[in-house]
Amino acid sequence: MSRKVFRNGNSLAVTVPKAYAHQLSIRDGSKVEWKQTDNGLLLKPEKKVKATGVNQKFARMVDEFIAEHEDVLQELAKR
Repeated sequence: MSRKVFRNGNSLAVTVPKAYAHQLSIRDGSKVEWKQTDNGLLLKPEKKVKATGVNQKFARMVDEFIAEHEDVLQELAKR
């Protein structure tokens, strides 16, 4: 599925197809994260850490690990 890039103020924008937005629970006003990968850009919903008593630096490290190895973790979850 392809989308056309358009100008939005001083930025460039692209729309998220409705099916993907629904699947990822992205709505108007949702925050998303962009990450550059070897295959292009990865778009994912921003996840907030709400655990109390957890070191925030450690929580960020865990989030980064999950983002970097998401494909492997998803494969492991299938087993």
